[in-house]
Amino acid sequence: MEAEVKCQFTNSDSWNETIKAGEIAQIIKIPDSNERIAAASDLFIEKIKKITLEDSLPGVIICALPLDIEEYCGITEKTRDAKKLEDSISENLSDQNNSQKLLEEWIVGTEKQIKDEDEETEKSYDLRNALKGKAMQFDIPTQILRESVARSIFHYPSSKFKTTQTPAAFAWNFSTSLYYKAHGRPWRLAKLTIGTCYVGIAFYQNKRKPELNLETSLAQIFTHNGDGFVLRGADVGIDKETKEAYLTKAQARKLLSDSIKKYTYKVENPPSRVVVYKTSPFTDEEKTGFDDAIGDLKKDYVWVSKRTDLRILRTGKYPVLRGTMMSLTPNQCLLYTSGYIPRIRTYPGHRVPRPLLITHDGDSELEVICSEILGLTKLNWNTTVFSKQLPITIEFAQSVGKILSEIPETIKELKDHYRFYM
Repeated sequence: MEAEVKCQFTNSDSWNETIKAGEIAQIIKIPDSNERIAAASDLFIEKIKKITLEDSLPGVIICALPLDIEEYCGITEKTRDAKKLEDSISENLSDQNNSQKLLEEWIVGTEKQIKDEDEETEKSYDLRNALKGKAMQFDIPTQILRESVARSIFHYPSSKFKTTQTPAAFAWNFSTSLYYKAHGRPWRLAKLTIGTCYVGIAFYQNKRKPELNLETSLAQIFTHNGDGFVLRGADVGIDKETKEAYLTKAQARKLLSDSIKKYTYKVENPPSRVVVYKTSPFTDEEKTGFDDAIGDLKKDYVWVSKRTDLRILRTGKYPVLRGTMMSLTPNQCLLYTSGYIPRIRTYPGHRVPRPLLITHDGDSELEVICSEILGLTKLNWNTTVFSKQLPITIEFAQSVGKILSEIPETIKELKDHYRFYM
């Protein structure tokens, strides 16, 4: 199909796999919700595996979730407690003929793996995260499409399925996501500093290592062109007083050193400057480790916090302008990454915008740091909105961490590009 972005979306019968009604019925009868989610993800993985055996491979695989899988494995009224080990489900199935017809119209598939009775049953905690984590082994990004969403768009606005998207917004989100995952680049920013390595440091709890007071570090690396990569770090402890996870000096040095190496390998040039973002304060030990990794390069440490109750008021019917900066100290300010946008002549939010509290330590001016943050809020290629509140370096930290937490130990090689996590 021809599009305004001058690309084609092509399909092949050899890339299609169908989920059968009997396979769905077997899954939704599993009483343990986490075993049910694991079985559903394994069903899709088996179908994806069949597609990857073809000589010609697709750039992206669309996993269309049947309504029953969506209801019994997703966050709905029937699985509101899906994060718990046990719950009870009804045996009623929806109209299988309608579901099957929809699946035949979309690319999708999976087949349940058969396990020995004496083998330990696999558990997963979130279907999307488990599916994306397991699918990385095939080196093809996935796009999940829920049947309820598809039906809400097909029959908009009279569908019984509720949706917050118009067909135009859905078409933009869906096509842009496919384009990016198939190695396209929808847009790039013109004002990010060339040669700068932007690194977001975050932490997540590994569901496969549920020990108390232990989280895993991750780095989200971005170039000035917007190319994004993910790097998993070491397990770290949690401070008993602050309840925050922090890196030791050695862990900080290794994580940032690996991030700089990853940037150098991808860009084919070492960076001239490194900017590190966190949503928690930098400890002296972390800074020392980061300093050792950065060496003589220019550096900036940026603590981005949403924890502020201070507001700025503006006369008129619209809130404060996006990009408004209010200095508090020489190295701290409030920054509005959401607000009234003159270019589109409106404020696209529904609530009074909240500023970010920016605390900076490094070689650059605070105005430069804030300008870069504003640019990085526009690098989310998975939404129609003009910008997000948080910069992309930490915007996806939570979702990426959840996917990493679901990856089985048998999958040793993780994909580093962002397209596998969107």
